[in-house]
Amino acid sequence: MNENKVTFVAHINQENLGIGYLSSMLISQGYDILIIDFGLEDSIILEQIKEADSMIVGFSLIFQYNLFRLKELVEFLRNNGISSHFTVGGHYPSLRYDDLLEHIPEIDSVVRFEGEHTICELANRIKIREDWRSISGIAFIEDSTPHSNELRPLIQDLDTLPFPYRPKLRTYECMNKNISFLLASRGCIRNCSFCSVRKFYSTPPGKLRRFRSPNNVILEMKDLYEKSDISIFLFQDDDFVLPGKKGQEWINNFITLLKEQQFSNKILWKINCRSDEVSSDLFESMKEVGLSTVYLGIESGIDEELEIFNKKLTAEDHINAVKILEDLDLTLEYGFMLFNPYSTFEKVNENISFLKKVSRITDTPVVFCKMIPYAETKIENLLLAENRLKSSVINPDYDFLDPILEEFHKSVYKIFRKWMHTNEGVLSRLRYHRLEIEVLKKFYPNAVGLQEYIAFQKKITSDFNSLFFETFEKTMSIFQKEDPVSISFQNEIHYKLVLNIQRITEKWHDGIDEFQNKNRI
Repeated sequence: MNENKVTFVAHINQENLGIGYLSSMLISQGYDILIIDFGLEDSIILEQIKEADSMIVGFSLIFQYNLFRLKELVEFLRNNGISSHFTVGGHYPSLRYDDLLEHIPEIDSVVRFEGEHTICELANRIKIREDWRSISGIAFIEDSTPHSNELRPLIQDLDTLPFPYRPKLRTYECMNKNISFLLASRGCIRNCSFCSVRKFYSTPPGKLRRFRSPNNVILEMKDLYEKSDISIFLFQDDDFVLPGKKGQEWINNFITLLKEQQFSNKILWKINCRSDEVSSDLFESMKEVGLSTVYLGIESGIDEELEIFNKKLTAEDHINAVKILEDLDLTLEYGFMLFNPYSTFEKVNENISFLKKVSRITDTPVVFCKMIPYAETKIENLLLAENRLKSSVINPDYDFLDPILEEFHKSVYKIFRKWMHTNEGVLSRLRYHRLEIEVLKKFYPNAVGLQEYIAFQKKITSDFNSLFFETFEKTMSIFQKEDPVSISFQNEIHYKLVLNIQRITEKWHDGIDEFQNKNRI
């Protein structure tokens, strides 16, 4: 067995920064790293693990809906002779280590919460065959019972961490410009009822929200720009803009340092933030040094629902933020939970009216989803108390209070699933082409017919949004009638939607081809 090698099995459909940080810490202590795509077939994963012959195989389990898939894979590996130490980390294992160890007894250990120092200590002890069961931040089975050691404190100085390891597993690009992902901070001071991030970072001891220094972040950006030709940076921070005096100082220093480095005219970047953090002056300053896209967790356009979500925001806050971003010509993306445990037809209709208002202000594509009661969230606890939580650990769910709304949701999910919830769907493609527009404006401002192409893309987005509203509202009006909705009617609506999507998409492709042919892009 190779005692200097550690293998990780993780999702890599985008850069996995969590595994990247663990890997870079292990590399700094002399270990070799292999990262295998969790999405590969079991037999291929087995073959790669056998070839590596690593002393540790670490599995990344961020979301609970992959629990049974992990169980099947681990059992398959053990049954085929893999005897390496199996450890697992991520949000769900950290928060529900006992459930995980009971479901998958073949797992030797769980690395709970921030794992950089824990994984290194684990590797060092296993390498010299020393007992690892006393390590802080580790959970394991002891006397047939799940046991967790004392939690390791959160890392307070993030600048002490090496930059994440980024193997050339996959290339992300737009218009010949390479894309990479970054984290400027860890933790979130918010406490939304549907999110487990606050629980994840508030369970171990230590300061909840920690920032890397602006200089450290920019050093990584410049390193990626110079060594890997990265010019588009997607920040994965849950909330990039920290409120208050310290947050203002951080972002002002970040802006100043970007200007001093004199490469902000060569990059674009995207952030996630809250609507009440959007201001004209601050975001105009960020735009001057490369900010192009802002993701807002809008979630609802009804104050009563925002209160249930514990967002501490109002619908007016969201509209004001959307207007500011539109005035600054910054691209907006957003999340919206149109359906939640307390939805009614009246509230769904009110939220649709809100989304129409957003669509009149900006050309962003409409998006919606159903709130999921993830592990260790307030919503999960609320549904448990109401005896409404259903399905399995990998698929937590609930029924709406109105059974007709339940049937309506099933119908619209079926109609719009491919549109909004697949990588090849209309929403993903619209978002990609909106990024394409930002790249064109920044790096190819003299492209022939650029303004016409921008107007064309806005018209296509508007056409898709109109088609969404028309189909959604027509379906809802039928379900609100007393007559039961026939399968044939649902199929008819779906058939008409598909035909209209094909019609708009054909026009869309023709416009893209024409523009690219003119500019040889």
